[in-house]
Amino acid sequence: MAKPTAIGISITAIIAAIALVVVMEWRDDQPVSADETEDVVLQGDLNMQRMQETLTDQINSRPPSEAQQRMESETGLALSRRCIQWTELQESVPSDEHRENRDRACEEFRDYVETGALPVEDSGSELPDEESPSEEETAR
Repeated sequence: MAKPTAIGISITAIIAAIALVVVMEWRDDQPVSADETEDVVLQGDLNMQRMQETLTDQINSRPPSEAQQRMESETGLALSRRCIQWTELQESVPSDEHRENRDRACEEFRDYVETGALPVEDSGSELPDEESPSEEETAR
């Protein structure tokens, strides 16, 4: 069950107030008991819950967007991994080269997700081999 939101609670309060006005008019301005008020509020809560469930079902039944499909594709996952790996490398061994490659790899991932454009084959953001450190790392 979804948590009630401030908007949902406000809507329930408005529905309850309208229902009380209708009930009072129907009963010729006789006071409404606490039990009757509670019944109206509970009915409003049930109606709100049904509306939220209907909206959730409608949202969940939508097909995934093209961007979501690209993000979850083999290519999207590979580009995402490369972005994450360069980010981790930049965080563990900061350097201008790592930062530039991180930025490039993450930009390629964003471009692919947003437009479907595949990165240029030799973009330079390929991760270095574990056995062969970069020139910068060997200079240390």
